[in-house]
Amino acid sequence: MFKNILGQDKAISILTRAIENDKLANSYLFFGPDGVGKYTTALYFGMAINCLSRQEKIPCGICPSCKKFLSFTHPDFLFVFASPKLDISVDGEIKSNKMLDEYNGYIENKMTTPWKEYSFSSGKGIRIESVRMLEHRINLTPNEGIFKIYIIEDADQMTTQASNAFLKTLEEPPADTIIILTTSKPNSLLPTIISRCQQIPFRSIPKHVIEQRFAENRFLDEVEAKIYARIANGSMAKALCLAEEGRLQSRDQTIDLLKMVINGNDVGFIDFSMQFRSAKSQSTLVEIISHLIIWISDISYFQNYPQEIINMDKTDMLETLYRLNPAVDEYASAFVVFLEEMLQRLDGHVNQQLIIIEIFNRLIKIFQRR
Repeated sequence: MFKNILGQDKAISILTRAIENDKLANSYLFFGPDGVGKYTTALYFGMAINCLSRQEKIPCGICPSCKKFLSFTHPDFLFVFASPKLDISVDGEIKSNKMLDEYNGYIENKMTTPWKEYSFSSGKGIRIESVRMLEHRINLTPNEGIFKIYIIEDADQMTTQASNAFLKTLEEPPADTIIILTTSKPNSLLPTIISRCQQIPFRSIPKHVIEQRFAENRFLDEVEAKIYARIANGSMAKALCLAEEGRLQSRDQTIDLLKMVINGNDVGFIDFSMQFRSAKSQSTLVEIISHLIIWISDISYFQNYPQEIINMDKTDMLETLYRLNPAVDEYASAFVVFLEEMLQRLDGHVNQQLIIIEIFNRLIKIFQRR
């Protein structure tokens, strides 16, 4: 089943060797970008350690132990994640029906569509109550497995109180216990927590790997596969979400923007920019900027490397932009850097309409040379 995890060969190699050589650490830290397979790898690692199959391909995914891991019913497996306040007991009982429904909803989402975001009714975090439950469970002997497996997802979301309590758990974990933390923000963890874990880095997934995944599933055409793979920026989870939702609307908006640049349509752009006055439009603007980076790359490939073009169905528009300013070497790199800076600014509290206006003005200078 480890073969289902794409683009993380080094991490998988380290973990499989640890199993094969019987040199397992008591605690691991899986760190890297969001959506690259940290959670799935942690789950499969725990499955592999307790897999009942005598074959080499572990985890097998079909033995009773593996099936219980996949259904979150294995008595020696505990999954801790950021959530609203659950009011959960050390035995794992959630007294509020509403919170129980949300807890089960998150677990169901992890079993069926783990790449999707799950929306809770209120702010989430990993609180002291969850750590207390882990502390209680960690002192029990394994029920069915060789090891007890504890996965703490997005460990950086532990509260200060929870982090301090968890640190004590990490100091001397039982020999029959393996704790796996995942995070995309390792710098947000206590240094003392990091130092007690074996660190396993996860990398952004190469775009050709994501394209290959789409090609194997055969539910996207070549243009869509290339666009989703590029916009996903190394995140398989984001690529799958984009593909499932069919979110090419942002591509159409990018094309509309470029048409306004070609025609010098300042009046039309003013109306276009009005949609970016709301915070809700930030994800759309991020996608438009990502599309623009692709378009600039395509223009630079237009003359000499047409096989590298992603927007293959829009070569007429690419030619128009190229003819407006053939000096691609003079503006492409600087403009891509500028667009990446705009993406970074969007991480802060900025006026999105001013961002798109700044981008439009820069495009006008490049292609209309005003």
